[in-house]
Amino acid sequence: MVQALDRLVAMRAGAALASLGILAGCQCFWPHTVNGQSEPDPVAETETAPACPAVTSAKAWVNRMPTIGSEPTKMIVMLRVDSKESWFLTPLDMPAATGLTLDLKPGGAGVPGSVGYRQMAAAPLPARIRILCRGSEVATIKDVMLVQ
Repeated sequence: MVQALDRLVAMRAGAALASLGILAGCQCFWPHTVNGQSEPDPVAETETAPACPAVTSAKAWVNRMPTIGSEPTKMIVMLRVDSKESWFLTPLDMPAATGLTLDLKPGGAGVPGSVGYRQMAAAPLPARIRILCRGSEVATIKDVMLVQ
């Protein structure tokens, strides 16, 4: 009986170690994210990066819908772009008086044609959101909607 129990414990410990090894190995290949956004692709920062896409739609809203628990209020920015590549948005460190400025960069884990960005909703809301791509303004959002 004791030998059977020892064998069962050894098998479960082996399975747990194998699972841990597999998960640890996946971490090497899993993209690193910061603030819900993927890090830029180092290849995307070179001269072979795709040209800035045309922005066909740009919207921003604050989600204040009631939820279970005390989930913080988030501001969401969504873009539709004319591109078959994946793109992502990162905030630029600019003075708050100019509103929020986001940089559109190639890469990331997004769906081609859609670009999203989320952050904690600031108070007061930004008067405008500027979207830059390689230093040039490609879109401006002047209306941040409140969804309640």
